[in-house]
Amino acid sequence: MDGAAGIMSDMAKHSVGHRDGPDGRSDRWRRMVRVTPVIVAVSCLLSLPFLPVVDDGDSGAGVTDRVPTASPVGTRASSVSLSSEDLGEFTANATGSQVSFTRLSDGWHTGTATERYARPALSLIKLYIADYVLRYGLPEDKLAAVEMIRSSDDDLADELWDRYPRAIDVTAKNYGLLSTRSDEERWGYSVTSTYDVVSFIQQKLATDPRSPILTAMTQSDEFAADGYPQDFGTAVLPGAVGTKWGWSNDYSLHSSVTFGTDFVAAAAVTGSADDLTALVETQLGGLVGDRAGSVPPPPGRRLEAGG
Repeated sequence: MDGAAGIMSDMAKHSVGHRDGPDGRSDRWRRMVRVTPVIVAVSCLLSLPFLPVVDDGDSGAGVTDRVPTASPVGTRASSVSLSSEDLGEFTANATGSQVSFTRLSDGWHTGTATERYARPALSLIKLYIADYVLRYGLPEDKLAAVEMIRSSDDDLADELWDRYPRAIDVTAKNYGLLSTRSDEERWGYSVTSTYDVVSFIQQKLATDPRSPILTAMTQSDEFAADGYPQDFGTAVLPGAVGTKWGWSNDYSLHSSVTFGTDFVAAAAVTGSADDLTALVETQLGGLVGDRAGSVPPPPGRRLEAGG
């Protein structure tokens, strides 16, 4: 299953091994030969923050009926380097829906009022693990990190997390991700927010547009390593270029982040993959594609997480 939601006691547990340090690496690294050659070309961008909108804390969505197959007020952005006072106390929100959106051409940003709340990161946390490994890891681990993004492989995430247990917190510090926290024992119990993951991808596009992380997002497998379809949420937006998805072991939580030719968008919902897609289409459909870019929504327009 793709990354356990964490935090919620009723979630299915994700099995994670013991930390053995940098020794005893599996032969699977040496068999990792899938390399990613695509160059991601994306527009310039600015950073982000934002003010807006209210979620009722419950999307009202049910559990998905999708199962793994056998086959494989919008604001101008400012600096992402924020102090703790910008968020107040660290706030966890495991059930409320979140949406965040940044237009790359002018840095315009909007999202729900819940967008900075910490919620189960699901497999979006693999982006942060991969960033650390690509910076500081061994060569064979770097190949594994890229494959982990493309196929959302939990086994690879387990092994990389065992080897690099500081990866999430160091990446959060490097990118100013104030809603992001690791779990002491399991990567699958870590938290982040749609605001943080949009900020992370935006910064990657600005500073390292040829990053293997971005390339892997453009080459995502049709089905994840556990057989789950990777085709929902923000990936349906017109102009989408690369996407990373996440879902809980019991399929009650779904999330995704996508970058396009002129945007980065992320969404998370308590509900099915179809619920996430419906939320994205309702909230963001008018911000990209044929209707996008001309004039931003007027001041006071807020994204409503309930649609």
